[in-house]
Amino acid sequence: MTNSAARTVRTWVRAVLAVTGVLIAGVSLSAATATARPPQERPTIVLVHGAWADASSWRRVVRQLHDAGYRTVAPTLGLDTVAGDVATVTGALDAIPGEKVVVAHSYGGVVAAQAAAGRSDVDALVFTAAFVPATGDSIASLATGFQSSAAFGHLAFTGAPFASPSYIAPNYFAQFFAQDLTPTRAALLNAAQQPLNFPIVLTPAGPVGWGSTPSWYAVSGADRMIDPAEERWMAQRAGAHTIEFAGASHVGGITRYAKQFTALIQQAVRATRH
Repeated sequence: MTNSAARTVRTWVRAVLAVTGVLIAGVSLSAATATARPPQERPTIVLVHGAWADASSWRRVVRQLHDAGYRTVAPTLGLDTVAGDVATVTGALDAIPGEKVVVAHSYGGVVAAQAAAGRSDVDALVFTAAFVPATGDSIASLATGFQSSAAFGHLAFTGAPFASPSYIAPNYFAQFFAQDLTPTRAALLNAAQQPLNFPIVLTPAGPVGWGSTPSWYAVSGADRMIDPAEERWMAQRAGAHTIEFAGASHVGGITRYAKQFTALIQQAVRATRH
């Protein structure tokens, strides 16, 4: 072989080896890309409103969550039957891909606790001034041994008393529901009242999810709708990580303390990320 031919062969071999090396590197990179898990996306926050309210009650919390980069869904409950409301939230959860954190206020806790039962895609339950029933509990039975709200003496019914949809009498709404808010803010919530079918108060809960799902609870220390002592007891029974907003009304956790409550939701997210 001449020197010229030998140089040609050596050049060709180096070229083949170089190309082979690139291919090997490419295969290794592809394999690494295929096996590497992307960072987990944040869960969607599902917000379940309470009685004598609608989804707009979450306005300030939603703004805080969006500013922090979270997706939110706030279904509107019919407030006609517990089963119907549980079905509404269950349908919302089914329609959302990936993991969820379910957040509830007031009567929404009854709905959220049942909608989360048996689900592996609900990472956490977060409550504020909410009822947290065990199976068989009703809103009425949960109040046994605690101070009942004087607001129940100021309800306006659309039919038979205590057997039909009801409102809090508008001139008493701020006093019992939102006494820590400005008159303007309380009036906006008052105007958004939705009637609660009163038999809901006596409806026993079915299976609930908080026994197998980590829970967080923000107690409203100045609540005039649910005895704060009852809130503390429900939170303790559920094994919830608990904080308290000492001056909060029934809606204080989702209005005046929206920033702090959003921080609690984020704490739940961080604690339960897989």
